[in-house]
Amino acid sequence: MSSVKPQIAGIILAAGSSKRMGSVKSLLPWGDGLLLERVIKNASRSDLSSLTVVLGYKAEIILEKISFQTSTVIINPDYRRGHSSSLQAGLNVVPADTDGALFLLGDQPFVTIETINRLIRASGGRSSSLVIPTFCGKRGNPVLVHRSIFPMLQKITGDTGPRVFFDRLREQIKEVDVPDSGIHIDIDTMEEYQRLVRLIK
Repeated sequence: MSSVKPQIAGIILAAGSSKRMGSVKSLLPWGDGLLLERVIKNASRSDLSSLTVVLGYKAEIILEKISFQTSTVIINPDYRRGHSSSLQAGLNVVPADTDGALFLLGDQPFVTIETINRLIRASGGRSSSLVIPTFCGKRGNPVLVHRSIFPMLQKITGDTGPRVFFDRLREQIKEVDVPDSGIHIDIDTMEEYQRLVRLIK
């Protein structure tokens, strides 16, 4: 078995319009910064070989207020076409020498650095097209995809992502158990935000 660490590009999807939230989700206060900043910080400290943040809705405001550290920022002008358009925009800038991409959600601040690193370590070899974290037997996010299925992802449309291939590629899925309930926690409404933000105070 090769000891070479897989080169996995991180793609943070943060282009959505936050309709259920009623405000710009990325700019909600979180700890000593903002919500999207926490996701970026965790990803930046992991073993990801590169990091791209995909913006769309209110991108100009977010660019003014967020610290993107060493990540690359791209703006998806077609974000209204759904999740798939942002996913594809991120894939378009993945370095050619990477083995795969990890799709992180901009509203999942509890996903730990160790969870990201476990998925990277588990991605070695071509037998697994998809690497998915599980907690208490339930799958969650982020999802890691091997470069071999990038062309398939470039063809999806609408508000979909790698999950559309879970059935078709079920024999090529590797599940990785993680001690991290954060893979199941995203923030869609103000009520959820107010409840969860109290946990970090």
